[in-house]
Amino acid sequence: MSSSVFLPVYLAMLAVPGVLGAVSLRHVSSVYLPYGFAGDGTPQFGMGDHGAVEQITYDPKNHLIYTVGEATILNVIDIRYPSAPRIVFRQYLPGGATDIDSCGNYIAVAIHAEPHTRPGTVLVFDMFDPVTNNLRLIHTLQVGPLPDMLKFTKDCRKLVTCNEGEPANTEAGDIVDPEGSATIIEFSSGDLADKAEPTVRTATFHNFEQHAYRYQAKGLRWLFPEVTHGPENHTRVTRFSLSQSLEPEYLAFSHNETKAYVVLQENNAIAVLDLATASFEEIYPLGSKYWGTASLDTSDEDGGINLREWPIYSMFQPDGMKTFTHRGRHYILTANEGDNKKIQIGEEKFSDIVKGRDVMKDSLLGADFSSGRVRRALGDETELGCIHFSTFDGRDRWDNSKFSALHAFGARGFSVWDAEDVSLVWDSGDDAERMIANYHPDIFNSYYKESVLDKEVQNNFDKNSCKKGPETEAVSIGSVGDQTVLFVANERSSTIMLYTLPDTDIISPVFQSIYWPGEGTGAMTWREAYDARTVGDVDPEDLRFVSSEDSPNGRPLLLVTGTVSGTVSVYEVYDNTDVTASAGLVLPGVLTTYLTAVALALYTVQ
Repeated sequence: MSSSVFLPVYLAMLAVPGVLGAVSLRHVSSVYLPYGFAGDGTPQFGMGDHGAVEQITYDPKNHLIYTVGEATILNVIDIRYPSAPRIVFRQYLPGGATDIDSCGNYIAVAIHAEPHTRPGTVLVFDMFDPVTNNLRLIHTLQVGPLPDMLKFTKDCRKLVTCNEGEPANTEAGDIVDPEGSATIIEFSSGDLADKAEPTVRTATFHNFEQHAYRYQAKGLRWLFPEVTHGPENHTRVTRFSLSQSLEPEYLAFSHNETKAYVVLQENNAIAVLDLATASFEEIYPLGSKYWGTASLDTSDEDGGINLREWPIYSMFQPDGMKTFTHRGRHYILTANEGDNKKIQIGEEKFSDIVKGRDVMKDSLLGADFSSGRVRRALGDETELGCIHFSTFDGRDRWDNSKFSALHAFGARGFSVWDAEDVSLVWDSGDDAERMIANYHPDIFNSYYKESVLDKEVQNNFDKNSCKKGPETEAVSIGSVGDQTVLFVANERSSTIMLYTLPDTDIISPVFQSIYWPGEGTGAMTWREAYDARTVGDVDPEDLRFVSSEDSPNGRPLLLVTGTVSGTVSVYEVYDNTDVTASAGLVLPGVLTTYLTAVALALYTVQ
């Protein structure tokens, strides 16, 4: 290679995540799970929302992954040899499963009822026994409606569920909206098989009802407090209490596990649950993110990727979350997916979405709305005409029928909050969209839906820009060598971003790499990529970090579920020394500097 070629190639290597100077992922294996079985026992596979898998847990002692999903099948996958995973056991569940967790010798599964407005169930099992080929059920416990997540404390003595309590319609067309709640299940000892019946307590939001309007004024989204419906000559008003509106979605424990932080996604808030008293002690509205100093793509009609700053806002509305401690302080890490709410009463449908073009068409901007640039852009489909805004947020204080500010759904990234008062410490800004645009532009703000099964993977490029962009869904945290690594999954592009956390008092995550497991399939149709088993983990819903101490091969791993692809994948997490060492090259910082100097000298000679 001539020196004139060597320099740009070498410098390009330094800039590419996963080559040098970056913590990255290396795909090891994937298991494609069936969503059902035909009458003759033939497994049924396919792309789409079939519920083959949603959540996983990991048994480090026996190196087993347990998976559940809406398809009512619990799978046990042996990864003692990570490159050759095997499904060793399968068991049907009595209903659709929303989550699974493990602790010690036990696993717990959350099952929603049908209809899901009825109380849900938690099943507690002994871990899978390969000798008897059995998964023994030891407890069946009733919890609140639609238990969307559950989690054990480290001592296995407590198990907490988030009961989302989403509304649904009866056969007569009436709406039923259960109250959101959390259930604390407490066992008499760490031996969950003990015959003593666990104590089950439910935490509600009743104590906040008398302060509902105060919390609403602070930014808590009390969705559809009342809805007028019915024919013009016979309208009715249906009211929904604050407790019905609040929908617990995800939880993480405080550092000492005396409290749990509970995400209320649609409500754009985090509630603090006291485990000793089984009561919610506070609700923290999360506020909004301003896009006048960061950029986002707000249109799928603008001819491509157009990241622009706009004087608009969006709500954080986290989905996945984790807690962590850094230099003696405690923090919450959130994936700010965003979510809107729809309800139906009889034949009438109600939504908290208004499109930009309808804001202008219906003259919904108040006198206090000052941005002429936004006013003009709302009428243009290539700018703000198609983006979804909230009908509940940013109302004008003088005229509640109009807006003084516009709020979109989801903060298109991830954030770090102080666990003490849930105040914002750091936000990723426009990193998610920018990194996807830089490294995987073919799938920028893309997503899968059934109608594109026989179209190219890259066909839905940019289609989610009008809605919530990348929809950052899940997060995980782990230690790789002496580095703390944050893993962040974007649902719509099915990408995973890796950041490291510098050992400084200031929280400022540093981007390392972004991984798309479907790399190389962009020109294939979704069906072709799925059949070739190269589609990757589409819609990554759950991330589980496995430390090198708990890993079957002694290397740190990341376990990923793809809900749309029905996959569970194993990735090795490595840094630049792993890559160069495997190639027989060890490049510490001083040598990297030296080689760069040599390259520059050679280039200068030319």
